[in-house]
Amino acid sequence: MRTESVDRLAVGVDVTSVERIAATVRRHPRFLERIFTEAERRRAGSKPERLASRWAAKEAVKKLCGEAGLRIPAYREIEVVNRPGGAPTVRIAGRDTGIAVSLTHDAGLAIAVVAAPRGMLGGSVLPPPAALRLPDRPADAHKGTFGTVVVAAGAVGTAGAALLAARGAARAGAGLVRVCVPAGAYPIVAAQCVEVMAHPLGAPGTPGLDAQGVADLLERHLPAADAAVVGPGLGRASATEAALLDLLPRLAVPTVVDADGLNIAAAHGFDWSSCPVPLVLTPHPAEMGRLAGVATREVQADREGLARRFAAEHGVTLVLKGAETVVAAPDGRVHVDGHRTPALATGGSGDVLSGVCAAMLAAGLDGFDAAVAAVTVHAEAGCLVEAARGRAGGLAGDVVEMLPAAQEGLRRALERRRTGR
Repeated sequence: MRTESVDRLAVGVDVTSVERIAATVRRHPRFLERIFTEAERRRAGSKPERLASRWAAKEAVKKLCGEAGLRIPAYREIEVVNRPGGAPTVRIAGRDTGIAVSLTHDAGLAIAVVAAPRGMLGGSVLPPPAALRLPDRPADAHKGTFGTVVVAAGAVGTAGAALLAARGAARAGAGLVRVCVPAGAYPIVAAQCVEVMAHPLGAPGTPGLDAQGVADLLERHLPAADAAVVGPGLGRASATEAALLDLLPRLAVPTVVDADGLNIAAAHGFDWSSCPVPLVLTPHPAEMGRLAGVATREVQADREGLARRFAAEHGVTLVLKGAETVVAAPDGRVHVDGHRTPALATGGSGDVLSGVCAAMLAAGLDGFDAAVAAVTVHAEAGCLVEAARGRAGGLAGDVVEMLPAAQEGLRRALERRRTGR
């Protein structure tokens, strides 16, 4: 049997008094519902030692996550699952984790020990989802191997959205990135670009995307692209709305449409089937409501069902953002991400996600696989930001900088899964 050296393990240990847990249950009846899942309550029954051992296990998992620098899950997210005839296992947010757990109770004490190989853990304690594919990164690759992403975004006053999308694409592994912004915003963007290439669109001083900017994209930039991002920070000027509606049906590469691109399309009832290329739409719940013509609360009440129906009806891959982001393909495939982190609840994080998704498209993944990969890597990066900076104060730029580490952690976990090591 293979063993891991102690320095390669993340470990959590907790000891608690059975009577203390029993007394808490007597004093606070709702304690059970706040802390334990229905299955755990059913399994424990009226035996306080079982409740105490599961409490200790949850505390031990929290300590493991803290010691490993991971997001610390809520008590009810952590579930101790008993397998028939086997040792208990740990699930977090409904997903198996691979964390080993040992429970015992004696002399009025409940004891829990949990452990996992450090290399198994990414930015969160969740393992890579079964649906995750990442583009190959061969040792003999060159920048052309990983494709060119063109970002058409930004306006005077919202140039940061274009920069975040472009940097997201670059940090996610795109070989080359062109960030194309209206000429009026170009000086601001160009001054902050080193690794990505900034290009002006339209006549000097043009504040937003217009007909000349679309012509520039179609003639000079999109022919060199393997994937594109359209929409972040474009604004809603009338010339921009007309330009975007002209651009969408003329796209020639797989494209991620986000933010103002979605809002403009929704306002004009744009027919997504008129686009000749694979599309990935990345709305947050309010944008999803505009696209589907329903209230945001209706979106949140049926996230998976609405995403599935919209993707099938319009022939697009849909990424409905939020805690437990939903990815739906036009062929019926659906993936629900298991991450929950407030580090991504900050302006600009969606722009970063659009760039990550475009990088995955440029590297050759289809729309669904690219979206699942982008959502997973982006969420893992958010968990790394939370672990490093806390639950408040992380910025979208911090997420960008964590993308390489997040992706590498996932790659190594997938490699171990394939080899059984």
